[in-house]
Amino acid sequence: MKKRATRTEAGPVFRLDLVRRLLREMFEGRWAGGDRLVETELAERFGVSRTPVREAISELAAVGLVEVRPNCGAIMQPFGPREIEDLYDVRGLLEGEATRLSCDRLDAREVKHLTGTFEELLAERKRDDDWSRRAWAVDRAMHELLAATCGNRRLAEEIARYGRFAQVIREVVGNRSHAQEDAIHAHLEILKSLAAKRPDAAAEAMRKHIREAAQAALDVLAPKFSAAVPSA
Repeated sequence: MKKRATRTEAGPVFRLDLVRRLLREMFEGRWAGGDRLVETELAERFGVSRTPVREAISELAAVGLVEVRPNCGAIMQPFGPREIEDLYDVRGLLEGEATRLSCDRLDAREVKHLTGTFEELLAERKRDDDWSRRAWAVDRAMHELLAATCGNRRLAEEIARYGRFAQVIREVVGNRSHAQEDAIHAHLEILKSLAAKRPDAAAEAMRKHIREAAQAALDVLAPKFSAAVPSA
């Protein structure tokens, strides 16, 4: 009997979970440029209806990872270090501007709370998986707060779109080479400028943080891409 789609399958949580799973498969080398993403095949493999698959493909197309062609379907685009750099460059422009716009809108208590939370994380001696999960949760909460406070809905929506891509990369990179500690220090610099009501300095600190995040991602992922390229 054909499986019926449920309302849960069409929800945002289900769609975003599929986006994360497809992105992870990209990093693991399952997909290459030119590969077709067939909705029916993906739906069967993931055990869902075609609706969340179609929505997930649209998410990937919005950031240029997939091209949807008439009468051909979804085609995976070439993806490697250059594409990661480009995506992080766009993310830096978006989040830098959101940080600048949010500076005068943020509640000082929220800035103080985030600062204290990051400082507590740095002070902890035990850096295990639980610590890593909490650190990324606070990281994500800060980026979401700045986007939500910037006063520009479309800007916030684009930041969320690119943020989902970055979240999967964070999961792959983890805390290698103390990436999370470095990110916390960067966030504290951003918060310091926000607390001082220095929007331009806060924006530049955010752009610098995202450039550093891009480099941390490339340090881990670039060898994976190189290994996936067959030797001549």
